[in-house]
Amino acid sequence: MLRSDVVIVREDDPRCSELEAKGYEVIGYSWGANLRFDDSSDLTMFGERVRRVRSEGFTIRELTSDDLASVSEVELANVNDYHQSAATRHEVPTLERLNNMTHAGVRFWGAFLGAKLVAVTGLERLGQRWNTKFTSVLAEYRGRGLGAAVKAASMVVLYDEGARWFSTGGAASNEASLGANRTLGYVLEPTWRTYSMTHKPER
Repeated sequence: MLRSDVVIVREDDPRCSELEAKGYEVIGYSWGANLRFDDSSDLTMFGERVRRVRSEGFTIRELTSDDLASVSEVELANVNDYHQSAATRHEVPTLERLNNMTHAGVRFWGAFLGAKLVAVTGLERLGQRWNTKFTSVLAEYRGRGLGAAVKAASMVVLYDEGARWFSTGGAASNEASLGANRTLGYVLEPTWRTYSMTHKPER
């Protein structure tokens, strides 16, 4: 739950100056980004990212309800790796919560090495756009493009189903996530600032 003394505004909002004049201090930064396609967009690059990790022995596919226990295991393994801030909170999904998410329309894609799930991303539909709820890669498999690959796989499928707008976001301190999304072509919005009257800035 967001603290009552916290105010979150975009860096281009005139309220930034007003808050700072009142003594508020920035305690954190977060970002949002969008990726838009049209009917003539070329998704070759996204397919290539999927093929690249498959050539290294990984399998990538959309997950089913039978895979949710494995998703929960990946999330529990990474519970301490999420970058938390007043504006970006990640609640680790239990198996029950994951089931509720799928019933609400959230869809998941994962990367496997053999029978082991090593990376997963989840997307939810918000009106005309598909928003990333989370992307998680087991620590020993990071740096191999798996996070970007599972997101790319989801985009190829959803584009074929008619999706043209994707969004994502996170804490500014999570440079790995920010970098991965930039390589996929996400366009950053102005940064969001988290202000508080009573706390020192987070760095």
